Amino acid sequence: MPAIKEKGFSFTLEALISLTVLILIISIPIEENKSDLTKIYSIQKENDLIKVWIKEGKFNEQEIKKDFKKMFPFQKGEIEFEGKKIEVKGVKGKNIIKNSGFYYKNEKLNEISVKVFI
Repeated sequence: MPAIKEKGFSFTLEALISLTVLILIISIPIEENKSDLTKIYSIQKENDLIKVWIKEGKFNEQEIKKDFKKMFPFQKGEIEFEGKKIEVKGVKGKNIIKNSGFYYKNEKLNEISVKVFI
């Protein structure tokens, strides 16, 4: 009979160790992986804004601010063109995404850039 008790004891000890290891593995906090498309979507919206502004050729500050607010209603942003810097008030996020576009005006290459704090 003592041999049966020893085998039973070792099996219980192995089961207890296995259960403890399993609980430890399950309780490890898993870092949230933001694999959503928020950044890519923001980049696309910035590119769309730049394309429209260049296509129109009109760089009215009020219209640019209005367009930016339509695309990014809550985010803070900065728009630079022709030596001007327009700041749009909003929530400042942890990440910054900046896109630039180039266009010719009066035989000169100009840059327009959009920066969004997401």
